[in-house]
Amino acid sequence: MKLYHYTPKENSCLQRGILSVSLLPEYLFHYETRAKSKNPETIIKWLDSTFYGRSRSVSCFTEPLMLHGKIVAVGDGNLFSFDIDRLVEDGLVESIYQKTKSEKGGYIEGFEKVEIDEIDYAPLDFSPYNTEEEITNVFFRHYFVVLKNGYIPPEYITKEK
Repeated sequence: MKLYHYTPKENSCLQRGILSVSLLPEYLFHYETRAKSKNPETIIKWLDSTFYGRSRSVSCFTEPLMLHGKIVAVGDGNLFSFDIDRLVEDGLVESIYQKTKSEKGGYIEGFEKVEIDEIDYAPLDFSPYNTEEEITNVFFRHYFVVLKNGYIPPEYITKEK
């Protein structure tokens, strides 16, 4: 089954793969407030305290975010997909977590470890939302794939249109 991952418009995914935050230190600033530190090692330690391997994970959805039948490009970014079954079969996945809660700017979060066959592919409901901003500021069910080496190699990913 396919999972979907959004990236900034400028990225190196097709050359280097989809990288976890541990391999993209320039993105650790997103967690400075929650980790109460600007130190990269402290931030990574905090990430891994939320669940083991979070710093080596990539977040993903079970379908693209949609607005009136059109794919939303979060922050004018790019959308990539990958086959989770293939990653598991090839031994690249260590574990999978579902984010079950996200409140107050990410300060209150909940995660549950799931097996690959427990990923919920039920359609997400985008109907209450009218703008791209509304969709990107709502919590939708999503997953974190913990990767043994912290990235999905480029040969496993497809850039979506």
